[in-house]
Amino acid sequence: MPEDMSPVALSRSKPVVTKAAAEELIRRAFDHAEKIGKTVAIAVVDDGGFLIAFSRMDAANPAAAQIAIDKAYTAAVSHIATHKWQEIMKDDEPLRIGAPGVVHRLMTFGGGQPIVIDGQIAGAIGSSGGHWTGDTEITTEALKLFD
Repeated sequence: MPEDMSPVALSRSKPVVTKAAAEELIRRAFDHAEKIGKTVAIAVVDDGGFLIAFSRMDAANPAAAQIAIDKAYTAAVSHIATHKWQEIMKDDEPLRIGAPGVVHRLMTFGGGQPIVIDGQIAGAIGSSGGHWTGDTEITTEALKLFD
C-alpha cells in the first residue's frame, strides 16, 4: 500500500468520452453508413459499458438497437474489438462453445470497437444493421475522430 494516502495517490486519471464526442461519433458513423448504403443503429458507451449516446436510423431494423449497444458494451469491457473475438476463439473450443452463451452480452462478430485515448480505454462504439464487416467499417470510420 502506498505511504501517501492522498486521493491523488490512491487514484488515476483517465480519459473519458464526453457526450459531445459520442454525438459526433454517431454523426460520423451515420454519414459513412449513408455513403455505403447501410441503415444502422449506433451506440457509444463509457469504459464500463454504460450508454452515453445512441441513435437508430429511421429504416434500421429495430433489433439493431440492442445489438449495437451490446457490441459497444463488449468492446468496452473486454478491451477487444468484437471482430477479433472469432480469431481469439477459433482454436479454443471450450471458449468458442461456452463463452457466447454464458458471458453476459458478449458479441463475437464485428461492429464494436474500443475508443482508445492516450493508450487507455475511454469507451467504445457499436454499430449494427448490416453485415458485421460493414458495421466494422462504419465504426472504424467514425473512430477517425480521435486520429
